[in-house]
Amino acid sequence: MLQRIALGASLRCGRFAAASCSRVSFGARRSQDFTSIWQPTMLSLRSGYHASAMRRQVAETEVKSTTAGSDNPPTSRMPRTTTKQSLRRIAPSRILPHSHQALVADKSCVALTVADLYDLPRAIEIFHQMGHLQAEILLPHEAAYCAYPLPNGQKADTFVLSNGSIVTFGMPELSTIQLADELRAAEIRPYAVRESEDMDYVELPLEDGQDEELANGKEKEYYNIKKRSYMYGDVIVICGQDRLLDKVAFASGLARSTKLAVIEESLEKYLESVRDITDRLATGRKLPVHDGREVLKKTGELLALRGNLNLYSELTETPDLYWSEPELETIYRVISKNLDIAPRIAILNKKLDYVSEVVSILKAHLSEEKGVRLEWMIIVLIMVEVCFETVHFVARYVEFPSKEEDSEVKKSVVQE
Repeated sequence: MLQRIALGASLRCGRFAAASCSRVSFGARRSQDFTSIWQPTMLSLRSGYHASAMRRQVAETEVKSTTAGSDNPPTSRMPRTTTKQSLRRIAPSRILPHSHQALVADKSCVALTVADLYDLPRAIEIFHQMGHLQAEILLPHEAAYCAYPLPNGQKADTFVLSNGSIVTFGMPELSTIQLADELRAAEIRPYAVRESEDMDYVELPLEDGQDEELANGKEKEYYNIKKRSYMYGDVIVICGQDRLLDKVAFASGLARSTKLAVIEESLEKYLESVRDITDRLATGRKLPVHDGREVLKKTGELLALRGNLNLYSELTETPDLYWSEPELETIYRVISKNLDIAPRIAILNKKLDYVSEVVSILKAHLSEEKGVRLEWMIIVLIMVEVCFETVHFVARYVEFPSKEEDSEVKKSVVQE
């Protein structure tokens, strides 16, 4: 009996020890798996942080050097540049799939809109005068291309678009602004306020561009069988064979966003100019509009904004260039969707409808004031006419004594 009890106790102790060892080994395996999963992510996050910090440091250094070396002080006549950066930047570990985590999007694509149009032949002449003889018109009446050399020995793909925008791949924003200043002679109807926007991009080696693992998840619908460039989140991924044409499509989409930002800025200024009118209407005060020229000016500005958005540009439709290139049209639509072009256009049209109502109220108020003024003028004329008729009636039907009779009356009164 004692032997059986001892044997059972020894068996239970052995099972407990085995279970403890298995739990220890399972915990060790979980810690190793956790370390293997998160270590590459943390390394890529650190590398992305250091890359962004280096880019900020370089940009600050360039700004300080440019400010210190410039002889001309800034004036109000110089165009102001407004930069819009994406607030939806993602971590570098999510830029590419797991097999490509070594690649980090440390380059930026900058789009700058400076004018209504660009004279492309004149821009090519300026590039040649600067010594960049390789500059050429890539797409007739659409875009010019130049491999612009950088101080570090690399070359930045630079596109001058006919819609008044410059898009650079791999060039800092400050350098892009300086290049736009060099091309100022080719601008047609330049803007007082420039708009710029930048996005991160990565250019894969040719062998990586053929890997099907690049198109995973929701990006499969944007990634065709010919392995063209695409977007992964908010990052542009350049791959495949026709990289230059893909960059043109991305450049057109970014320029579409900055062009739209110029109209948005103009509309905001217009809304501020008519805000006092709406406040006076709400409080019942007198409107400050007394001249038809002001209303006509506001109407002309409104029509110009509507025309720039819906008629005189290709903001609301796909350019004719991409109708025959479905792959490039896909890239153009993807980046336009990423930058929320369609919702922004819809919001702009709603704001324009609101401003149209305000202008129509101004027109009605001005016409009413004119009508009231005409009515008072007619009333005054009628009163003047009544006065004249009264004088004529009195002169015709009322007999007044003559001077002789009046003198005789006066003598008689004196004698009495």
